[in-house]
Amino acid sequence: MIAETYAYKLLSNDAELSKLLDSFRGAPFGNGFKQGIFTYDIPEKPTDLKKANLAPFMRINGTFEGPKNYADDGVICIEKRIVINFWCKTASQSEKIVERLDKVLTDGGFEWYTANENPRYKDSDIDLLMNVRKYRYFIWLENKEEK
Repeated sequence: MIAETYAYKLLSNDAELSKLLDSFRGAPFGNGFKQGIFTYDIPEKPTDLKKANLAPFMRINGTFEGPKNYADDGVICIEKRIVINFWCKTASQSEKIVERLDKVLTDGGFEWYTANENPRYKDSDIDLLMNVRKYRYFIWLENKEEK
């Protein structure tokens, strides 16, 4: 499965995460969307959904997909990476969202990774904290000769 689609399914179907986001927002995301979780881009048409009053909301993008390990001149493992950007109002909200993201995604087989990066900063376009979180997972391929 495509990594960002898999992460989207895990996160958008997690009742605890939805409850947490709705509690920060004060209401369900609405606007015809299941939750404020998107892949690739946050819609701007017909309505701009990247607004401070709709925070928190998040975007999931794939960043890498390729062979990781080899044996006998063949690929035995594929690594897939994603980045999740999410916008929220406070550092306290950020911390709680990160805790839930980590739990849901690690239970789903992802691991958090990052190095030497700014985990959050003020997005001056909408006056919210923009958070950056990176995850990866590995797909181990079956050895066809063992069948």
